[in-house]
Amino acid sequence: MKYGATSLAGAALLMLVGCSGTAEDKPSETRDLAAGEGPSGAMTYFGKKVEVDCRGIAMPPRPEGAPVDDLRGLRLGVPLDTAIRFVQCPEGEEADSILLEGDGPRLSRDEAGLKIRSFARVATGRHQARWGSTDVLNYNPRNRLDQVDAEWSLYADGMPGQEKLYALWLVQPFAKDGEPTIASQQAALEKKYGKPAMVGDRGQFFWLLGPEGKPLPEFDRDKLRECSAGISIYGTQMNWRSDCGLTIVAQIEPAYGNPQLAQAVRVAMIDAARYYDYEVNRFPAERDAYRAAQAAGAGANEGGKF
Repeated sequence: MKYGATSLAGAALLMLVGCSGTAEDKPSETRDLAAGEGPSGAMTYFGKKVEVDCRGIAMPPRPEGAPVDDLRGLRLGVPLDTAIRFVQCPEGEEADSILLEGDGPRLSRDEAGLKIRSFARVATGRHQARWGSTDVLNYNPRNRLDQVDAEWSLYADGMPGQEKLYALWLVQPFAKDGEPTIASQQAALEKKYGKPAMVGDRGQFFWLLGPEGKPLPEFDRDKLRECSAGISIYGTQMNWRSDCGLTIVAQIEPAYGNPQLAQAVRVAMIDAARYYDYEVNRFPAERDAYRAAQAAGAGANEGGKF
């Protein structure tokens, strides 16, 4: 069976920006910081506060009867800019956040020089009172927040400006002395996604669907294990293949000193067949059409002089 794989362990470029938007959104406005005003929301390093309008962000509705396929309301297939705004604005309100965005490791394919945004990492929580000059070199967004409520990693693909979300990861940490029970977190996961199709050797929970959107049969253990390798709960490794569909994996990390409490919950999600279809069947045609449109816009089709 044909399949692909990639590792997105880091971001090659670092850019701290405000919530991104589409062409129809109102552009972000900046102003000087008021006297005594600390970091809040999405900040630049140049003493400007970025005013971000995060209202009106909406996910496309899930078809009636379809399996649950979202992570905190974020669904695969939405534009990357929408996904970034969504995670920066939990409950529709802007949160303190750090955005690290860069191309990251590239797939081994002919991109014809296109600048495709493929990877973004967003941490939300509470900013430190002051940043040091060395913070700009720190690629871990969690290290620049006093309090981390959530850390998202987003993988997208598509033509420049049209990238859509194909895989995502969420780390939910819990503050010391505020850890919930592991049992409560497992119950919450099962309430949303149902009974896991498989439990891994290290305690990971897997929810596994086929390309047609139906749960894989419990008796097909080989297929369950093959498809469970669709996305790694640690790091940002993923595989895509035509015979595996939506894959959701969760890991509950025990707290130090008390194995009944959770210090963090990790969840990752990919639709392996959907990304396989895009990468293998649609990306080449979209790339060629995009380059042809660029050539037409540059006046390259005026014809020669004979």
